[in-house]
Amino acid sequence: MSFKLKVPRTLGNAIDSHDNGFNLVRLACALLVVVYHAFQLNLVAPRPDPLSALAAPNADLGSIAVGIFFIISGMFITQSWMRDPHLLRFALRRVARIVPGLLACLLVTVIIAVAFFSDQGWRGLLGAEPWRFIFGNTVLHWLQYNIPPQELAIPGVLGGQYLNGPLWTLYWEGRMYVMVALIGLSAAMPMRTWVRGAAIFLLLAANLFPTVLSGYIWEVRMWSLFLTGMLLQTLAPNLRIGLRHVACAAVLIALNWTRSEALTPSPLTWFGIALAMGAVALWLGTARVEKFAHLRRHDYSYGVYIYHWPVLLMVRAALPPMDALPLLAASLLVIMPLAMLSWHFVERPAMAAVRRRLKR
Repeated sequence: MSFKLKVPRTLGNAIDSHDNGFNLVRLACALLVVVYHAFQLNLVAPRPDPLSALAAPNADLGSIAVGIFFIISGMFITQSWMRDPHLLRFALRRVARIVPGLLACLLVTVIIAVAFFSDQGWRGLLGAEPWRFIFGNTVLHWLQYNIPPQELAIPGVLGGQYLNGPLWTLYWEGRMYVMVALIGLSAAMPMRTWVRGAAIFLLLAANLFPTVLSGYIWEVRMWSLFLTGMLLQTLAPNLRIGLRHVACAAVLIALNWTRSEALTPSPLTWFGIALAMGAVALWLGTARVEKFAHLRRHDYSYGVYIYHWPVLLMVRAALPPMDALPLLAASLLVIMPLAMLSWHFVERPAMAAVRRRLKR
């Protein structure tokens, strides 16, 4: 009796079929970010979550989850350009995906925070600060490199804390959209070959000369993961990721572990972490998802991500002090309905409206 491993379908087939697990992977990553921040923000015992403690000092649960987001984003944004390499249509699609949901989130969370968790109450909405915060963040501060700290908080609201800390990743996501468009517009050979060469060149440049291309180390890592997603998209028609490949990655990580444990304070390296998370994300993303058809069709991950920080802060302020897990559970009761409403009534209709417009 022979045993044969089932040959996985290609990444390109998985993406084109829409019968894939990438929405589930993104939702899982968004929820992991909520877990990471619940451990950080609780008032009883702020501490790293268990996975962050294991991965320290090279990574944490939040950076792992966001890193997977960037790999997947690099794949799908590159696919969007390669399918329709037109600057205006590309820009409209990107704006439709990011801006309407973000504007709705900022309006809802800032109005509630100012009304119920500020020194002035409802009167605070008559000032300029809440609206500057809302509209400045909606346009991603025009993708500027350094955002003034006063633009990320509102005086007297929730103790002057940053009202939506995770939005920094959206500023960099927007910069990467610009990069994809510039690479596409400058194509001097067939698009797939050109994008592949550009992704490899920029990957090498970002890691060999990080002070030239970007600033602090996390920028280099996020850029590198997005570029990896771009490269994967150019290979998608022939690329297959299955359980065998995940197992090979695990063996490499084990070898990496034994060396690093002997030479460094941590047995895990960023390379090993990135290799593992990328292999698992692609394996699960290319899988056929039959039992979760609703979650396959509907992408709640963006709503979870943009709403979770202000909800955590307001739940923490409204209820007696709680440890991480009770704070997480109470917050998810608010975050998940908001994310679903955001998708069904804001994000999805906005994208559908742009698609109809572009068809005409």
